[in-house]
Amino acid sequence: MDFKDTEKIDDKPEKRRLKWKPISGLDWPGENMLDVSLKKIHLLDADRKALLHRLVYIAKLGQELNDKRDVGSYYEKQFKYWQNQYQGEGVTGILLVYPSHYVHLIESSQEVLLALIRDLKQIEDKGEGMITQSKVLVYSGNVPTRLFNHWNSRVLNLPASRLELYETNESVENLVPECLTQLLKLGAFLAKQPKISLKNVLDSLHDKVPELLIPQDLIGYLLQSLQLASPAEYLTKYDVPFDTVLDNELVWPLPTKTFPLQ
Repeated sequence: MDFKDTEKIDDKPEKRRLKWKPISGLDWPGENMLDVSLKKIHLLDADRKALLHRLVYIAKLGQELNDKRDVGSYYEKQFKYWQNQYQGEGVTGILLVYPSHYVHLIESSQEVLLALIRDLKQIEDKGEGMITQSKVLVYSGNVPTRLFNHWNSRVLNLPASRLELYETNESVENLVPECLTQLLKLGAFLAKQPKISLKNVLDSLHDKVPELLIPQDLIGYLLQSLQLASPAEYLTKYDVPFDTVLDNELVWPLPTKTFPLQ
């Protein structure tokens, strides 16, 4: 029997033999259960840090502000500073500056948005700055997708007829969603515009889509509402720990719970 015949016999199932081979330290798998668990925790932490948040607030411009374009320049500088401090999501949104007010929508990380709110409080506390009053319309956490692709600011040249005192019978609970809906529609409209013509569209928003712009008199009306939180009030609720006293904790002796045996 030659060597070829021996190979045929060894290939048969009944003739196969398992050969034991010692495993060296270099042959062990690259990951064990601890490595896999740590990797999952790392990925979960990365997802938590990358969560997107959205803030919408309104403000009244200070009388000492000479050039309204300074508001956009100020936030461009601040966003660069905050993003260097807090590594995470980039900043997108839109800043619309009216003759005496402005509305600002920002999409970024929680750290950047909280830094912005604290900055608003500091500006108001000084009493001399680009704004004199501001209110938070909404703070949305864990936003699934961005509404805007970039952050842009524009100064709106509105006619005087739109600066009259706002009168309405609607409640603030209904007016705020209407304002947010206009901003959402504005974001959807800008997302459809070609990049080449986006600058021209932003420069002529008051002519192309005036129905998607929040009236300035409505912004002034909402700033006087006591139902909306100022930056100081918002930070107070955010920073102060939530402590609730249950009714059964005020009863003596403490009630005991008995559980029936199964």
